[in-house]
Amino acid sequence: MNIENRKLKIRTYIVFFLCSLYSVLFIPLNAVTTEQEQQFAYYWYAAKQAIMEERFTDAYVLLEFCHALKPDDGTTTGFLGVIHKGIGNYARALLLFKNAFESDPYDQWFRYSKMLMEMETPETNLELVRVLEKAHDVQSQAVKNKKAQIIDEELLEQLKVAYIAQREWKKALAIQDETDLQKGYDAYSALARYRIYALWGKPKKAINEIDKYLEQDPTNVRFMLFKLDIMEQTGAKPKELYAMYERILEYDPYNLMVLNNYAYHLATHKGDLQKAEKMSAITIQEEPQNPVYLDTYGWILHLQGQDELALFYLNRAKWNAQENTKEEVEKHIKAIQK
Repeated sequence: MNIENRKLKIRTYIVFFLCSLYSVLFIPLNAVTTEQEQQFAYYWYAAKQAIMEERFTDAYVLLEFCHALKPDDGTTTGFLGVIHKGIGNYARALLLFKNAFESDPYDQWFRYSKMLMEMETPETNLELVRVLEKAHDVQSQAVKNKKAQIIDEELLEQLKVAYIAQREWKKALAIQDETDLQKGYDAYSALARYRIYALWGKPKKAINEIDKYLEQDPTNVRFMLFKLDIMEQTGAKPKELYAMYERILEYDPYNLMVLNNYAYHLATHKGDLQKAEKMSAITIQEEPQNPVYLDTYGWILHLQGQDELALFYLNRAKWNAQENTKEEVEKHIKAIQK
């Protein structure tokens, strides 16, 4: 333990005693006098100044006096949690963050939820959902009663992510609906829905979300690539894939990944080998050491009957390949050498 932490711990015990004594002798139950309000404001302002000047020990003492004056003030409790977390008292910090949240779920949800996310256990993940749902309900009620204009966007995002982690797909989509009502539908909305459906195992609905956005922004190559990725993963028909490859290359003619995949698909599905070779040649001109592109080009040459040249490129691919790609290259080499 460093000297600063030791000093803080010693002063903590003193402050706990003084604050407890103060609360017993001077603070009536369930009542805060005008004088105490003024004292609270004074200590709170001084604590804020101490934090800004990085005098954390002084800030801690002042905040403890504030806490004694108003034990249910969520902001004070939350700041005490920040100080305890900063000096490594994580259990105490977590408890303070929780107490702050229970006192003020509207504003004090963030620190507690962040610490729960950092801990990442089955128990804390369930608690995280509870916390975010409660904060969401409180803020929703405030909006309904016209005491607030919108729900915190970060809260909506965290709750959506928490639902996804718990595989609560419908709830995640419902939160995205709320987000869209507040912010409007945009590329992020479409991407979020696409990812939820993809994780859910509903590729057709994922593609529908991409198509919906592409109606608004038909030249968006990024979204075309998202769609292509699912089409390739789910084994779309060659004609559908080729149409998608062509559409992307119309707007991004030197997309090497698309050129390679298109060429390889043509080669392995008895397509136009001459076209495949031209596209594959572009990829190895741009990235002559890329083992995936070299492998594709070598295999196309083999299918054209140019085995000697094919082995040259396949061996180059093998030399540059990582373990996860080397097996496929070696399989092609063995097939030619039989």
